[in-house]
Amino acid sequence: MNELEFDSAKSGEPVYGKYKKLFVYIELGKEEEYRGNPQDNQKTQYRLFRRCKVEYSKTEEESEQGIYQYDETNIDVILYW
Repeated sequence: MNELEFDSAKSGEPVYGKYKKLFVYIELGKEEEYRGNPQDNQKTQYRLFRRCKVEYSKTEEESEQGIYQYDETNIDVILYW
């Protein structure tokens, strides 16, 4: 995820990214105010989305074909940049 994707992320819309070695597709749920954590990096921006749908693939090819090993709903997601 780049800065433009971070800034334009909206509830009800999808975002794509890579987390560790997984290719992730997320349908964002309702955005809520992110309340900071003492361990947060002060130079980093955070956004909190509740009740998201999360899917991931182990390879980019599987992700592009819509083949996911994991599909879960009602997941809280924190995007950061």
